Amino acid sequence: MECHLISGGYDYLLRFIARSIAHYQRVMEALIEDEIGIEKYFSYIVIKTPINKEQLPLRTLMEG
Repeated sequence: MECHLISGGYDYLLRFIARSIAHYQRVMEALIEDEIGIEKYFSYIVIKTPINKEQLPLRTLMEG
């Protein structure tokens, strides 16, 4: 769904959807086995999304 080049302790941030944890693990193992340059990865699973804004607050940005 998304791929970002980021600063800090990591190189890239990927966001994707998997059918299950088992499916996610299969995808990650396949990426590692493909030897495309992934040395290690860290996983964070979203438990809940309390805020998800779809629109930019343009009025607020323009007033400042």
